[in-house]
Amino acid sequence: MDSDNVQVTLQKVYAFLAAHPPIQSVTPASPEYAAIRAAFALLPDLNPCIIVRPPTIPDAVALVAFLIASDIPFAVRAGGHDNFGRSFQDQVVALDLRLINHVEVDPSGETARIGGGALLGDVIPKLHGHGLVAATGTISVVGYVGWALYGGYGPYSSQFGLGVDQIRAAKVINAQGELMEADADLLRAIRGAGGAFGVVTEITVPVHRLDKVLAGIFFFDSSDLPAVIRQYNHGYQVLSAEGIPSALNLQQAVINTPTGKAFIVLFLWGSSDIDTGRVWLNKLSSLAPVTFNSVQETTPPAWLDEASRLAPKDSRGRVWTISMPQLTDEVLDVIATYIAKMSSNPRPNPDSVFTSREGHVMFEIIGATDTPEEMYAVQAWGQQFQMALARTDPRNILAAPYLSLSSSEELDMRKVYGEHYEFLSELKRTRDPRGVFDAAIPKF
Repeated sequence: MDSDNVQVTLQKVYAFLAAHPPIQSVTPASPEYAAIRAAFALLPDLNPCIIVRPPTIPDAVALVAFLIASDIPFAVRAGGHDNFGRSFQDQVVALDLRLINHVEVDPSGETARIGGGALLGDVIPKLHGHGLVAATGTISVVGYVGWALYGGYGPYSSQFGLGVDQIRAAKVINAQGELMEADADLLRAIRGAGGAFGVVTEITVPVHRLDKVLAGIFFFDSSDLPAVIRQYNHGYQVLSAEGIPSALNLQQAVINTPTGKAFIVLFLWGSSDIDTGRVWLNKLSSLAPVTFNSVQETTPPAWLDEASRLAPKDSRGRVWTISMPQLTDEVLDVIATYIAKMSSNPRPNPDSVFTSREGHVMFEIIGATDTPEEMYAVQAWGQQFQMALARTDPRNILAAPYLSLSSSEELDMRKVYGEHYEFLSELKRTRDPRGVFDAAIPKF
């Protein structure tokens, strides 16, 4: 918006806020603006003209209804962990849901209702207080609902399913500014297309009795990174052919450490049968030489904290993704080449629109650095790495990258949603004809 329109918008919003004092707000002139504006992606050119923060769902409903009735565009922030800053638009109203962060367990102990602004770090500790856990992502500062809406990979995915498969019910503020319980069509749509159809203020997810896990990190001998990556993956493929239990989740990564690049594997045995977990721990630790092993009996919140420490608090850079059913020797050769250049099966919910259902490996190539002068070189490395993987056998590449971790220009929605695209496009036309929620990641 230009400066005149911004001033008109602010006058309208101030008048609304005066009549709704529980709703908090900050502008660029507010001393706390920088802290509340802070997000994972450091994008200084995206500065909302005002950030409004409803503390309850009824407050959010009143606010969204006002914005819609006043023809004021807005963007929605939950966790704000999007690598491309799509929680904000410059000089546009930002609706920050993070005060709506309740986690309420049903008396049956089978489900929990999670507020639209709850972070993973809010959800897992609160559930642990009941001896429970839910499918979750890896990093505590990620918004739970945003994580779930667009796919939701995580350390419990092999056991409980993807984030989209957890959403049993949802409360959504629709394009008319009304709160509704999502019907069958809307539930199907938000399981993968998320905020394109409304402001999701709460979801209901299944929870599971689990108060201890076996988890930690393997550091493998990384003196010859290409060799150790090949050795580990060839050994893993043998184990996989014999059958991997759903309680076992493994995430590979190469990270920079004070002593150089290191190949690590995050290990999680998500079952209270710790003895069986130790059997698999021994199998995995024998696949390649281990230099350090932090795997121990722990709790879901403690493991979330430990894994989160591997991630930066913010990012100057971007991410690319590509998904493949198999880590073939051709793919491992590409990995070996670009690692050298690097700077120092669940049960799906069929009633969703998330399409990447066949077994696959999702690469997350993080071209980020905390040294500004290195940013362009690191991003060039990441893009070249992704492009080299994309040039491998096309039969081993899924049609579309992962929505949440891909830039808008890389996303062809017809490929992302495949057979579901026409359904989503028609639902968007009928449920949001004015394009109220066009700031959401999916575009139809």
